[in-house]
Amino acid sequence: MGLTRRTLVVDDEPQVRELTSRALSRCGFVCDQAEDGQQALEMFDARPYDAVVTDLRMPRLHGHALCMELLDRPRRPKILVLTALAEARLVHDMMSRGVDDVFHKPVRYDVLAMKLAAMFDRENAGYRPGADGEDEFLAALRKVELSLLELSDFFQDRLEPAFSNADDLSDPPAAVKSFIDRLREADEESDGKLLVPSDTGHTRHLERVACYTTAVAVPVSRNFVPCDEAFKVAVRDVSEGGVRLLHTRVTNAEFLALSWEATAVLSKQIRVVAKVTRCRPLSPFYDLGGQFVTTE
Repeated sequence: MGLTRRTLVVDDEPQVRELTSRALSRCGFVCDQAEDGQQALEMFDARPYDAVVTDLRMPRLHGHALCMELLDRPRRPKILVLTALAEARLVHDMMSRGVDDVFHKPVRYDVLAMKLAAMFDRENAGYRPGADGEDEFLAALRKVELSLLELSDFFQDRLEPAFSNADDLSDPPAAVKSFIDRLREADEESDGKLLVPSDTGHTRHLERVACYTTAVAVPVSRNFVPCDEAFKVAVRDVSEGGVRLLHTRVTNAEFLALSWEATAVLSKQIRVVAKVTRCRPLSPFYDLGGQFVTTE
């Protein structure tokens, strides 16, 4: 992620503040906490933050009012909203006013943290919005994810049992993210097949799209039956045909069932099977490559 980003986590529930802060810290953010909107404004005015993650229903000053105040600041932060209210009108209103993303509780905190990190990554790389307001990187990622969601729907019933016991798995170490960033820079310098900004400021549409997230991986047989213990793995980049992963240990699996939260398509879970085509040491981790299986 490059620069250290200061983030303010605002929620009247201490447990939510702590879980959010822990997930953000693992992605390299430095976090402070506020228990309501009024305290958050006072802290922001004393020391501006790069990002604010806030609940909506809070005492003294609710989250909607806090967002409107922050959006009027000359140096406005990235704003992510957490809410238990599943109302399409509310989401549309918040996003149209300038809020960067809205997450519905219960929240997957690791996904929230990675999406916020991805926002800063795209900004640092100089991605520019297209004619419809969506940057080219996000549009390319959305295209890939929509294709994989079609594949995911095809295999949904077959893969559901494979991920039934994956809730308590440990995330990859925080060092994986910085290592992937260095690999990505090397890819760009060598003109690797990634979506990267060109010298003119426009992005080149190439095969693979950078997509840092965490996936659950389950070794499966040719018939998609689990044959070993599940583990979590970092996704380096993805295309419509395959994926590159980074793991802390070697795997002898021939096939991996993979599950991760889509980044560009909200509230969607991608579940696919990849045939492992590569597992080689890439000190201090292992570089895994896989081609997606498209037929049963």
